[in-house]
Amino acid sequence: MKNYFFLPAFFLYALVGLAQENPIIKVPLTHYAKDDRFDKYQITLALFEVKGDTILSMDFEGTRPVKPIRIKKPKGPKQFAYGNVFFSGSANEYNPGYISVLVGDPYHRNPILYVDHNQNFDFTDDTSYKLPYFNEQALELELSNATNKEGKIKICLSRTRPHGQKYEFRKYMDEYYAMAYPGRTFMGFEFCYREQRYIARAGQVKQGKEGFKIGLIDANANGLYNDAEMDKILFVNTNDTLLDATNPLNFVVFSKHGKPTYFEKNDKLYQVVEVDEAGAFIAIKESTDQVDFNRIKIGKKVPKVKLTPAKGNAFKINTLRRKEVYLYFGNKGSKNFHSDTLLLRQIAQLNPDKLKVICVLYVNKSYELRMFNSDASPNYYLVYGTKELSTKLGINSVPQYLYLGKKRRVKSYGLNPNDFLRSYMQPK
Repeated sequence: MKNYFFLPAFFLYALVGLAQENPIIKVPLTHYAKDDRFDKYQITLALFEVKGDTILSMDFEGTRPVKPIRIKKPKGPKQFAYGNVFFSGSANEYNPGYISVLVGDPYHRNPILYVDHNQNFDFTDDTSYKLPYFNEQALELELSNATNKEGKIKICLSRTRPHGQKYEFRKYMDEYYAMAYPGRTFMGFEFCYREQRYIARAGQVKQGKEGFKIGLIDANANGLYNDAEMDKILFVNTNDTLLDATNPLNFVVFSKHGKPTYFEKNDKLYQVVEVDEAGAFIAIKESTDQVDFNRIKIGKKVPKVKLTPAKGNAFKINTLRRKEVYLYFGNKGSKNFHSDTLLLRQIAQLNPDKLKVICVLYVNKSYELRMFNSDASPNYYLVYGTKELSTKLGINSVPQYLYLGKKRRVKSYGLNPNDFLRSYMQPK
C-alpha cells in the first residue's frame, strides 16, 4: 500500500515543481502614473474665436491646406472658442491625430469645455466640463482610442498663469499664434490652458519580500500601450515616485512583432508574456534565456570611457589597463545596495596591486555622490553614473556588474559582489 500511494504522490510533486519553476506573474496596472516629463510639460491648449458655425482645421503652421468645418454648438454660452488636443488615437477626416474642443464663454472665470469625443463635430452630444480658474484644481479628462475604447490617456488642463510670465513672453506668444495661424483670432495667452499628460500606467510586482514597480508608457499617445518598437516597459524601485522614461536603465522598448521582449531587474531576467493593449495588465515570468542586451562580447575591449569620481579629476578607464577591474553599477535604492557596498570594500582589499574596484553610482544630483563619498569613505573608486557610460559599457539595469581583465577585455557580466568574492578567492 505504501508503494501504491508513494508513486502518484511523487509524480504529483514533480508536476507541481515543474509548474512552479517559472510561474507567470500577472500584474494589474490599476492607475495612471506620472512619468518624468509630466511636470515639465509646457504644452499650451491654444484657443481661437469661433466665427459663426465654422471652425478651421489644423494646418500645422501652413504645411497643410486649411479646411472649414461646420459645427453644431451647444446652447447657453454667448461666445465660443475652439482648439485641438493632440491624441494620435483619434480618427477624423479633418484633423487626424487631434480631437477638437469648444470652450463656451472663454473670458469667464470658469468657462465650459466641450470635448468632441465621438469626433462628429456636433458638440451638443458630448460631455461638458467646468474649466478651472487660476487657483483651482486642474481638470482631468480621458481620451479613448477610436478602435479600442478601453485604451485611454488622461489629460490635465490648468489655467495658464500670466502673472508668473514676463510681459515680453506673453507678447511673444500672442504674436506667434497670430503669425502661425493667420485668418484666426487668438483669444490671448492668459485665456489659454496648460496641458499635462498621463501616458503611463503602473502596478506593483511582488515576489516574497522583494518587489518593484512596473509600468507601461504610451510613447505615441494613442491610448494603446503595447505598440511594437514604440511603447516602453518601465521598471523602477518600489519607492520611486516617477517613472523615468528617459533613463535606459529603467526601461525597454517593445521588440518587433513576433520577437519576445525581455528586461532585467534586481539581478533577474524577465520575459514579457502578455500585455493588455489598453494597459490594464502586464504578465511576465523569470527567464533563463541567453539575452545579450547589446553587451560587449567576452574577450572584447570596452571603450575608453571617461570616469568622473566623487573627488578628484576625471580619468579614462584605460589608465587601469594593466589591472583587472571589477565594476559595480547601482543606486542607493538598488537591491542589496548596503551589503553590496560593504562587500566592495572587501574586494578592494583582496589584491589592490592587481585588482581595482569601481562603484558606478547613479544619483539625481551630483552632490548626492559627494555626500555618499563623505559618509562611506570608500576604499574603491566611486564615480558618477551617466546614461552615456551605461550605454557604452552595455549596462541596461541596476544593480549590474562587469568584470574586466587586463587591457579592458570583458571577462564576465552579472557576477554580483558576493559571487565575485567567492570566485576570486578560490585557488586557481
